[in-house]
Amino acid sequence: MRTVVTTEQVSPDERFDFWVEEMARLMVAPLDTTRTATDVFHGTAATGRVGALRLSSLSAGPLRVRRTESSAARHEEDFYKLALQVSGSVVVEQDGVRSRLTPGDLALCDTSRAYGFTYESPFSTVLVLVPRPLIPLRPETLRAVTGRRMAPDQGVGAVVAPFLRSLTEQSAHCAGPEESRLADGAVSLVTALLCERLHRAAPVAPHLATMLRIRDYIERRLADPDLTPDVIAGAHGISRRYLFKLFAEEETTVAGWIRTRRLEQCARDLADPATRDQPVAAIAARWGLLDGRHFARVFKAVYGETPRDYRRRAGRGQAPVPAGPGRAPVPAGPGRAPVPAGPGRAPVPAVPLCG
Repeated sequence: MRTVVTTEQVSPDERFDFWVEEMARLMVAPLDTTRTATDVFHGTAATGRVGALRLSSLSAGPLRVRRTESSAARHEEDFYKLALQVSGSVVVEQDGVRSRLTPGDLALCDTSRAYGFTYESPFSTVLVLVPRPLIPLRPETLRAVTGRRMAPDQGVGAVVAPFLRSLTEQSAHCAGPEESRLADGAVSLVTALLCERLHRAAPVAPHLATMLRIRDYIERRLADPDLTPDVIAGAHGISRRYLFKLFAEEETTVAGWIRTRRLEQCARDLADPATRDQPVAAIAARWGLLDGRHFARVFKAVYGETPRDYRRRAGRGQAPVPAGPGRAPVPAGPGRAPVPAGPGRAPVPAVPLCG
């Protein structure tokens, strides 16, 4: 569902307050918003969701938006906020870095820390909120690119910018199984963009490049029931101990990562009307889970209901959507198929994007 807010039907002296209240309601967290001009304020916003992604298209008069350290600390759910400037200009600030964006430019902020956007003139922008667990890069690593201008003149940026703008415009028409695939594609593109920018900023650490290769290897072999730590370690010329260490640094395990990805693929297939005639056990086996009883137990532990119940509710757009590790599932919107949003969801781009 796409929500549209406009100030056009509000009296001029009440428009800005109306805008602030509506933005606080629609966005994931309240922001400190102030005007930077005395003209009559105008604002229009269209917001929607594609899978776990929250997308907004905003056009408004000059204003300043801030998220303070205290408000960031109070909010439980954190996102990466990717901004695509469509018209006008904005100064983006985070961690002492200030960057000016002009039409076509992109910038990333981490909503778990203070940041600011200062729009100096009437503007239009596209904002995409990506749950932090979906990006397979450590937050400490991404500090090298947050708050910095990313020009879309060439490379991955030239692909990401028009895709995100089109996705935002078409979000109201994206539903069902294709919604999750679009979300996967968007997360993969954003990850590729960040890898490219990290590579430009500094050589990627060897352990990060190895981890990206391993995740890509796992992603392409999820259907193999013989995918084990020994197989993965051998394919990358590393020891089991080092493999376990790499995953421990990201507070997960090899087996846990594989299980999460397989369950997410199963959940997506269970929600797909095209597979409604396929037995649950066949779907599980397709993703390397050959023990049907064990699959049902593990699935219920993660999703809160049996695979069959999940499938029935998915047909009504009511199945829960996992929101990441340790978080309670949130309900899917009316008419929306469930979209798993766990930490391993997006396919990882090939390593050459990251060196």
